[in-house]
Amino acid sequence: MKTIGEKIRECRIRLNLTQADLSEKTGLTVRTVSKYETDSVTPRGLNLHKLATVLGVAEAYLLNPEIEDPTYGLEEAPYIEAAREQYGRKGADDMGSLLSGVQTMFAGGDIPQEEKDLFFQAVMQAYLECKEEARNKFTPKKYRK
Repeated sequence: MKTIGEKIRECRIRLNLTQADLSEKTGLTVRTVSKYETDSVTPRGLNLHKLATVLGVAEAYLLNPEIEDPTYGLEEAPYIEAAREQYGRKGADDMGSLLSGVQTMFAGGDIPQEEKDLFFQAVMQAYLECKEEARNKFTPKKYRK
């Protein structure tokens, strides 16, 4: 099992980036990147998102020490990002939880990638429709965007 710091460092090295390069691409300080890599501090929220994006991995991969595969969660990333753009961090967290639960249905199966993508799109669409319906039903008109 690898710590989040070890994963950040490995991904950075795999991309031939220095800590300064990573800091520039993420908008973080070199000191912050160093603290993350030594596990002195754990990245959260927007900083975690920036790191995952630049390193080309999913936030779930970085956060979970039991996950060894750097490609883990990349299938769901576009859907989580779409939810983040529309509903913020809470929406992204909700979508991530929903899709990780759905992902277990695919475990051990031999489902073509196209069918997985269609399924994820359907789940995403259902999620967005439910959020919009809840917003229309429970948010007073003067607060709706």
